[in-house]
Amino acid sequence: MKEIEPHTTASQDEYPYWVPDGMDQGEPSIYDNVMIWLRSPRRWKDRNLKRFKNIRISARKFRHTLGSFTPDDLRDDLRYSEFIESLQREIESSELAQSTLDGYLGYLTGKVLTYGEVNPRIVEEVKTQLTIIKKGMRKRKAIHRGIEEDEIVELIRSLDEMCENPERAPNLSRIANENSSNAISERTSPHLLLALRAYVWLTLVSAGRADSIRRIRISDVSEDHFIREISKMRTYSEEVRTSMPEWAFERVEPYLEYCRENHPNAVFLFSEDENKRGRGTINPKTLQEIKKGAMKNIGMEPTSAGGYYRLHDLRTVWCEWMDKGGASVEQMSVFLGHSSPKVTTKYYFAEGHKRRLRQEAWEAGIGQIEALVQERENIDHRIDELYNQLHEIGFFSDGKGGGVYPACWDEDDDMLVRAPGLEPGTP
Repeated sequence: MKEIEPHTTASQDEYPYWVPDGMDQGEPSIYDNVMIWLRSPRRWKDRNLKRFKNIRISARKFRHTLGSFTPDDLRDDLRYSEFIESLQREIESSELAQSTLDGYLGYLTGKVLTYGEVNPRIVEEVKTQLTIIKKGMRKRKAIHRGIEEDEIVELIRSLDEMCENPERAPNLSRIANENSSNAISERTSPHLLLALRAYVWLTLVSAGRADSIRRIRISDVSEDHFIREISKMRTYSEEVRTSMPEWAFERVEPYLEYCRENHPNAVFLFSEDENKRGRGTINPKTLQEIKKGAMKNIGMEPTSAGGYYRLHDLRTVWCEWMDKGGASVEQMSVFLGHSSPKVTTKYYFAEGHKRRLRQEAWEAGIGQIEALVQERENIDHRIDELYNQLHEIGFFSDGKGGGVYPACWDEDDDMLVRAPGLEPGTP
């Protein structure tokens, strides 16, 4: 089924089971309804927006199931059960990272089924069933390996070597993907190497997200600072000014010069604006590809579950660096542009960082328990000492003619020894 042209009327392309003379051979499936909705002329111009891409990709991930059922099929109890079972098989057989799968399932129940014309009540029932399926799988949360400090050093060293000697640089696109359209040539182009090095260094010194780094304007990069925009709620952006160390600018400046000479009309240092590829200097797919190739080229393993190579994981490394430098969680949260310190501690503390904090918290708590136990033991010891001292005295007088014999405390009978004439019943 083609998905590259908008449609205004029903056709064989929209409904594979419709014949050219218009005879209806059946109802469109849930998947067909979603694709028709996406290809409406009112949405076609915005088809490359992230929100529409996510809907399209999520629908494709479950195309086998969505293409086998119509909205009306889910009104039938038997067909509904078959639909849930089919979804369950797709979920359980998926090799996607759990977080990625959760994202697709969120779009499935939040957007795809709705635009597939499934009854809202049934959508809620499907959502409940998917929750039950995920709980039944009891998957352990995937641990992001992250990026190690020695890997950062090796990566930036490798980039320097390739930029200084491009004639010896390998084809990074081929290393990332043997089937890439850029895998034909023997070497990676020098300007692509300069772009990659600038991209890595801008990300490294600012712990910036990939989208905010790609949208940096050429005019906003100077010798002592650069400005990037952080998107907030996808409705407005906030400017963030980051100092530019001299040793970082040395790696970024060559690409700035290349852009000014070869792309005088370029607005963005790399390629993108908020909605589409702007007047940029490098295809974002190529940038992503050579970045992965450079990381694989030094023997780096995937940085996160699902086999992904992400510079985004440098933000986790930054948390560790800031913690060692004495920064508070609130300072980390503001620096990373998070809405709350809770986001920072939940998603951006590396596993090693969490283990250390967990151990420090345990030691602090167990220390209080130890002090409490020690205090109780000291009190018991002091009571024993006092008891022994009283035994050694043998008789303790109250100064008024009365007294006690400590040895009598161990007897079962009357524990109090009274002075003569003061026994019970004495008139």
